Amino acid sequence: MPTKKRQESSTGFYHVVVRGINKERIYNQRREKGYFKKIIVKHLNKYHVEIYAFCIMSNHAHFIIRAEIQELSLFMARILAEYASYYNYKHQRNGHVFQNRFTSECIETESYFWNCIRYIHLNPVKANMVKTPLRYIYSSMNEYCSNIPVVIHEKALFVYKERFSSVSEFKDFHQHRRYEIFSDIPDEKQEQRMEIALLILKSIFEKNNLELLEQVLEQKELRKEYIKQLKLVLNISDKLIHNICLEVRRFIEHKM
Repeated sequence: MPTKKRQESSTGFYHVVVRGINKERIYNQRREKGYFKKIIVKHLNKYHVEIYAFCIMSNHAHFIIRAEIQELSLFMARILAEYASYYNYKHQRNGHVFQNRFTSECIETESYFWNCIRYIHLNPVKANMVKTPLRYIYSSMNEYCSNIPVVIHEKALFVYKERFSSVSEFKDFHQHRRYEIFSDIPDEKQEQRMEIALLILKSIFEKNNLELLEQVLEQKELRKEYIKQLKLVLNISDKLIHNICLEVRRFIEHKM
């Protein structure tokens, strides 16, 4: 089957995700995360790519990269091949390490760029690996806050300082979730939809001064408003909206 041609970003910015094959924890150890980071730094000067954010999790990694699409493909192919060779030798195994090719999602607006950075930095917090993104050493959060670029490009610090007046403001920015879905592994994409669905539910609950969350679903007019907002924000089919509403209801009942 021929590979699907990558969509080209008009801004040159891409949200890139790589995943371990069969959800394997290919960066499970600290030295594995550290070695992958070392490989990235090693090849940065060999390719015309600029990294603006990254986060190396246990079974996948996120990046925001600015590059020509062909150069991006060459860079990613090189670092993934080198890491796969290291990982296979280390674990005395053969075969694929990564799940197919890397995925790349176009970043076309400034707001999406910053919201994507926040999402990437919050990955280890969502996974309960740390309480705050700054405590996770395998992401770009520390490079931004320390003003010391290692993986990220110097231009990343420039745009960061234009957007935020202080480190405190940048940290505070990470406390506020936006209604957006980012490219990720399928299970986590569904988790993102659920998270947003609950945020919308709580917003309607607070706006109408209700006593119980389930009242949003029980009252016809509020339920219609809730479904309308879900459709507008999530942009998915009526069937998926129905399934999410059922999941939200089960979640509320379980919590009560």
